Amino acid sequence: MVGQTGAGKSTLINGMINHILGVEWKDNVRIKLIEEHMADKTKSQTSKVTCYEINHQERFKIPYSLIILDTPGFGYSGIEDKHIVKQIRACFTSPAGVQHIDAVCFVVKASDIRLTDPQKYVFDSVLQTFGKDIEENIIFCVTHCDDPEEPEVINTVIEASVPCAKNEQDRPVYFCFNNSDIPVHSDNKIKGGSSKIGEIHWEESMENMEKFFNFLPNLNTKSLTLTQEVLKERRALEIILEGLIPKMQEQTLKAHELERIEKTLKKHEAEIEKNKHFVYEEKVTLRIKRCTDQTSINCLQCQTTCHHPCKVSHSKLAYFCEVFYWNAECRVCGHGQNKHICENQTWETHVETEKKTYEDLKNKYEGTESAGKASVQNVCDKLSAETQTSEREALKLIETAKKCLQRLQEIALKPGRLTITDYIDRLINDEAITRKPGYIERIKSLEKLKQQIKEKETKSQK
Repeated sequence: MVGQTGAGKSTLINGMINHILGVEWKDNVRIKLIEEHMADKTKSQTSKVTCYEINHQERFKIPYSLIILDTPGFGYSGIEDKHIVKQIRACFTSPAGVQHIDAVCFVVKASDIRLTDPQKYVFDSVLQTFGKDIEENIIFCVTHCDDPEEPEVINTVIEASVPCAKNEQDRPVYFCFNNSDIPVHSDNKIKGGSSKIGEIHWEESMENMEKFFNFLPNLNTKSLTLTQEVLKERRALEIILEGLIPKMQEQTLKAHELERIEKTLKKHEAEIEKNKHFVYEEKVTLRIKRCTDQTSINCLQCQTTCHHPCKVSHSKLAYFCEVFYWNAECRVCGHGQNKHICENQTWETHVETEKKTYEDLKNKYEGTESAGKASVQNVCDKLSAETQTSEREALKLIETAKKCLQRLQEIALKPGRLTITDYIDRLINDEAITRKPGYIERIKSLEKLKQQIKEKETKSQK
C-alpha cells in the first residue's frame, strides 16, 4: 500500500481489517491497526514500512491469509521520501523480507485531477523498484469516492502513462472507497438521520471491500526474484556512477588543460624558439586523501575511491560488496579485489595552478627525439595525441554507465529517466554549485564531453 501523505491510506487499512474480521454496523466496536492522529493530516500516520500479517481463521470474511505491507506517506519532505524508498527496497531484498507479492496498491484521492510532484515521485520510485512482470498486479485504491461513476483520477493516471493492470475496457483497474472513519452506531453523537447516513456509508464501504478482496485471488502471485535483480542492478549502477565521477572529472580536466597548453605553445612558438625557459601556467590535478567516519574501498593501483561508504568487511568484499562482480573484479576500475584496501579515507581530486617552463614540457614529451631536437610542433603533436587519449578514456567510462542504464531499461517496469547526457548535466550543475578550484575548466570539459556523446549518438542513428 503506497500513497501520498493525506491520501487516506491508514483509514483504508483500518477499514480492511474491520471487513476481514466481520465487524458490522450494529457492533459496538471498531478495529484499528493504525492509530490515526487527527491533529495534523499533513504528516504521515506511518513512520516506517510495516508488515501486518493476518493469519486466516474461521468466520473471517475472506478465505485466505493476508500480509498488508504499509508504507509511510510520501510528500512530507524530499529527504524522508528517499528514506521511504530505501525502506521499501530493503523489505524486498532482505532474506527475512517479502518474497512474493499479489498486488501493489496505489492509494489516490478521487478528486485528484493532476499528479502532484510527490505523487509523481511515489509512482516513479515504486515503479522503478519492480521488474516488468509486476505490471498486471498494480491496481488503484481510490479514496474519498462516493460517486458511482469513474473517478477523475483514473484519467489522470492514464495521462501519466502509469503501468498498471487493465480491465476489459482497457482502463486501469481501480476500487472506490468512501474512507469514512465511522464510529460505533450507539455513540451519543450519532442520532436520527446522521445514524442512517452513517449506516449507509458503512454498508457501501463493506461492499467495496468485498469486491476488492474477491478480486485479489484473480491476480497471479509474483515472485520478487526479478524485482530483487532490478534493485541489485540499480544499486550497482549507483555505485558505478559514484565511482566514475572523479575519474571523469580528472580525464575531462586533463584533456581540456592539454588542449589549452597546446594553444599557448602555438601562440608563443616564436618566443619559445628563442627562450627555452619560457614560463607558462598549468592546472594540475592532484590526488589527496581525506579522513572519513565511514569505510571506503580504495584502489591501490588507481589511487581512487571505488565505493563509499561500504559496510562490508574487507575479507568478504568479493562475495558481498556490490562494487565487485562475481569474479572479484571491480565494476568501477576493473582491477581485482586484491588491488583494493578497506580504510577510513577517501581519495579526492584537487586542482592547483603550477608554473612550468617549456624545457620541462619538452623533456616530458621528447620521447625518442634526440635531446634538444624536439620542436614546438612535435611537442604540440604529442599534447594533441594525449588529449585525444584522455577524451577516449572519459568516453569509455561514460560507456560503462550507459550499458548499465540500458540493462535497467530491459528489466525495470519503469526505468529511471536519467540518460548519460542528463547525468553529465547533473555533474555540471554540481560543479557550478560547489565551485571547487578548477570548476570552470571542468564544466567546459564536461560540456565538450556531452557534445561528443551527442555527436556519437547522432552518427549511430544514421
